[in-house]
Amino acid sequence: MSKFFHINIGRQIGSGGLLVANRLGEIFNVKVYDKQLINMAAKESGLDASLFKKEDEKDSLSLNSSFSFSTFVEAVSSGFGSNMISSSNLFKIQSDVIRKIATKGSTIIVGRCADYILRDFKGCLNVFISADMKDRVQRIRESGRFPDVENLTDEKIEDLIKKGDRKRASYYSDYSLKTWGAAESYDICLNSSLFGIEGTVSILEKYVRENLL
Repeated sequence: MSKFFHINIGRQIGSGGLLVANRLGEIFNVKVYDKQLINMAAKESGLDASLFKKEDEKDSLSLNSSFSFSTFVEAVSSGFGSNMISSSNLFKIQSDVIRKIATKGSTIIVGRCADYILRDFKGCLNVFISADMKDRVQRIRESGRFPDVENLTDEKIEDLIKKGDRKRASYYSDYSLKTWGAAESYDICLNSSLFGIEGTVSILEKYVRENLL
């Protein structure tokens, strides 16, 4: 068994993936990482967090750079960093942060291609959470995620969800070279509409207890 375990959760928008992650975090007393990784990467690199926010699950990213975090720090220190901040460089910085926290303890990470970034770590469970569109629309409507959501039709919310999913899919495939949401890309794929949030959590909890602890 690995000293630590890591649950990496990919999810469709409105599927309740973050709810599942937070519930698992409570059960196992493990920190859940989502958008706070942006601020952690900014702090680690000395860059403005807005740079990472702009690239957060962007729909078109490049893998051309072989740039490392240590090289980046050296470049900034010597005054040559301003023209070297590409999408792939920002991804590499965030990846270093993810790997760093994974060496210090168990983690639950939502999105961020964490399954790919931690592919060489032992004790990983890579999960994808989906849900029926009707439930996703309702969850988004209740969450107030989009501005003036109360004035949006279900059809408009569905369009926004699909657009967001396409961005996530592009981000994931660009960096992992795998297919977002495809069964072969993950260890477990679960439909939260079928199992419910608590049912989904229960399945994952059972697997972790029996295989990773």
